[in-house]
Amino acid sequence: MAMEDERVTKKIASLYWSDRTLFTRKIYPHAIGPSQAGFLTLLSESGTVRQDELVSMSGVDRAIGTRVVRKLMEAGYIRRMRDPVDHRAYLLSLTAEGARMKPIILEIYDSINESLFQGFTDEERDMARDLLDRMIENLRRIPAPCIEKPK
Repeated sequence: MAMEDERVTKKIASLYWSDRTLFTRKIYPHAIGPSQAGFLTLLSESGTVRQDELVSMSGVDRAIGTRVVRKLMEAGYIRRMRDPVDHRAYLLSLTAEGARMKPIILEIYDSINESLFQGFTDEERDMARDLLDRMIENLRRIPAPCIEKPK
């Protein structure tokens, strides 16, 4: 049984890396990667949002989030301004160029999704999504270990 579970996690990892590689190739002309594309998509759905909230929504840690935001600013896709309510925080919003990226990113997501499900019936597509959702939920139920700092 453990070997079967291990193979499933290997397949999921292989799927993840294959998806990232394909996405990277398709988005390459726009000088961003999969992480930046994910941030742009979230920001396009959220409007102007605090940087810490966007990072939290993305599920990455603060350091990675800061790097992604910096790259997007350098590419001219987002703007960052001080939050007028809390001067310690920053608000992020899309530039016109960033807004133009949304349909490009969604087209790539859709293209990869169609490739993934090629030859699947609608029922099989639904079943695959349901099973993956259940796996994700199962992992979310596992409590995080309490790690003590060494003295």
